[in-house]
Order: sequence, then C-alpha cells, then structure tokens
Amino acid sequence: MKRISLIFYLLVYSILGFSQTFEKSLNFSLKTGLTFANMYGPEADGETFLNNGFYANHPASTVFKTGFNLGALLDYRTGRHFSWGIGVAYIQKGARINASKHWNNDLDDYETVDGRIVWRQNFLSIELPFTYYLPIQQDELYFRLGLFAGILLKSEEKGAITIAGKDYKYVNERDANKVEPGYFVMAGYNYALPSSKSKLFAEISWARSVFVSPGRDMIPNSEYYYNQSISVNLGYQFMLDAK
Repeated sequence: MKRISLIFYLLVYSILGFSQTFEKSLNFSLKTGLTFANMYGPEADGETFLNNGFYANHPASTVFKTGFNLGALLDYRTGRHFSWGIGVAYIQKGARINASKHWNNDLDDYETVDGRIVWRQNFLSIELPFTYYLPIQQDELYFRLGLFAGILLKSEEKGAITIAGKDYKYVNERDANKVEPGYFVMAGYNYALPSSKSKLFAEISWARSVFVSPGRDMIPNSEYYYNQSISVNLGYQFMLDAK
C-alpha cells in the first residue's frame, strides 16, 4: 500500500512540476489539404435533371465534391493543455451536381446525361479556434472547436457533359451567401521535430454553416440548403515567441 501511495505521489508531482515549467508561447502554423464538400438540408438532394434551358433543376446536392484548402493560424498557448487563436483560410466548398438526364421539349422526353458538373463555392474564411492538447511523450493529440465566417469569392456551376452523343460545356453562375458563418470541430496530432520550436501536424476537420443559403435564383422553385465540408490537412507549426 505504501509503495502504491509513493508511486501516486511521484506521478502527481512529476505532472505538476512539468506543467509549471511549460512556457506560454505564440505560434504560427501553415497547412493545406483536401476538402470534401456537399450540401445538406431537407431541400438538398442526391440527383437531379437538366431543364430544357440547360440548367440544373435541383442543384443543391448531397453528393460530395473534392477541392483543396490552404490556411494559416496564429495561436497563443496559455498553458500545457490550452490555446486560442485566429486563422484565415481559402477553402473550396460546394457540391457535385448529379444530373443524370436532360428534359428535351422537342422530344417530350428525357435524354441521358453523361459527364460531371460541380457547383464551386470558394470562400475566404476567418476562424476563431479554441484547442485542447493531450500530451503523448514529446508529441501531442489535440482537439479543436471554433467558429468561422466565410466571405464568398466565387460561386459557379461548371462541367463537361454529353447528351445524345454531343459534347457540351456546362457553365452557370449561381447565387450564394456573400457571408457564411458556421462552426467546426477538429482532431489532430502534433509531431515534435528535433528543433524544440517546430512541429509537423496532421488533422481532420468537419465544418457546417449555420445560416441557410438563399437559393433565390433557383428555377423553377427556390431551394434552401446549408454547406458542410470535411478537410484532411498536413501542416507545419513554429514558435514565434515564448514567455
């Protein structure tokens, strides 16, 4: 019993002693990776058709599209387990429009559509993250919660399709939220490099918008949806200052 108590006290002392010597620090990170994006909500669907005017009848899609993201983060480490910061990122959201057929007024019937159409919504995102760190020897597992506000840079439907043996380029400008707020959750792993001031990290995140997108220009009826995305990133972090 005395041996168990001694081990317990030594363990607590070592943890407390280490936490007291941990330096507060200001860190800067760069990251990039793949983003898988789609839309959700009662009016988002997995399949649609092209009207005779050559536009997607129901573009708000639950089918994921692939894009990329690039971001930077400035965060202040307040202790061994916590940090908060501000970040900026370029992220490609939207969805793949699964248009499998085209309505031909002359034939009064549907024609098969082959090819690929994506709805690209590119955002500049401002992020406010809060992070909890779980030390694993010299490395760390971390969990992050945060809010973001995305500023729309471009919204466009674009693709290459084939209808009745003829090839077409599909291009259609589409309205979307000019400013899109939301929230995100993230998990990642910091790998400490030989230099005590730098780390490599890998992370996965999931984000959703909180304001419904307008869908005012959708024909024949307005459709309302939310954006969501899953990002897988690699990055590099280095310490700017320690206190």
